[in-house]
Amino acid sequence: MKSVMLAAQALQCGQRHVIIAGGMESMSNVPFYLKRGTPTYGKTILDDGIVHDALTDVYNMCHMGNCAENTAKKFGITRKEQDDYAISSYKRSAAAYENKVFNNELITINVLQKQGKFAIAINEDEEHKKVNFDKFHHLPTVFQKDHGTITAGNASTLSDGAAAIALCTSKFAQQERLKPLAKILAFEDAAIAPIDFPTAPALAIFKLLQNAGINKSDIALWEINEAFSVVAIVNQKLLDIDPNKLNVHGGAVSLGHPIGMSGTRLIVHLVHALKTGEKGIASICNGGGGASSILIEKI
Repeated sequence: MKSVMLAAQALQCGQRHVIIAGGMESMSNVPFYLKRGTPTYGKTILDDGIVHDALTDVYNMCHMGNCAENTAKKFGITRKEQDDYAISSYKRSAAAYENKVFNNELITINVLQKQGKFAIAINEDEEHKKVNFDKFHHLPTVFQKDHGTITAGNASTLSDGAAAIALCTSKFAQQERLKPLAKILAFEDAAIAPIDFPTAPALAIFKLLQNAGINKSDIALWEINEAFSVVAIVNQKLLDIDPNKLNVHGGAVSLGHPIGMSGTRLIVHLVHALKTGEKGIASICNGGGGASSILIEKI
């Protein structure tokens, strides 16, 4: 999302006329880290690159999941609420795929299998098909064994993915006879204490609405990244937004959360899900306590 915001700023400043912005993440290929030098006698500890570089709150030295547990307890959000939300996310994604909602925003890629002998075509997200609702409420908690609320079911999964958006100025679009899908109206950043990062999107959205002079009632659809189910739930409550307008086709819990691309994916989906003339807001939190938000209008 930040890449799209930086691209928009470059266009506003007249430094560029057209830019491609986006991100990617291959979490399945992130290596384990080994300290430099000769391993010592006894044992050598490997660090998981994903946890070390992406999912650790470096201020409190704990996993992001522990931060999410802290938020759940702070706001009284139960395991059942999170499970129910996650089940809804899976069902919404499955229904969206069945109704071909995502067709215009996906491209097929061919993925080589082991030893490069043959490739398989990937043309849809896979996570929404892997769920077993019979086991959902019985899954063990991951980050806090006693009185914990977050499980593998109600949290986002480790995923691979990429997303990109082509942006240009209105002058360039007219000159090249392009037909834009949407326009960016405003964007904002906000931050809170890192331990409270799940609530940061609400701050970024409050600022966005205020500075853009827009009311919540003007927003047709909301996309708030489901890093954990509790993130979507707490921000829906803090913003007092209609849950029927939030992540209407599922989110990261059921689609996956490749960290470096998720913000762009939210915007891409809003562009295709909104109807002409409607406005939508997307927001995503980051591990340092910050969040970004963006307001777009379908043309």
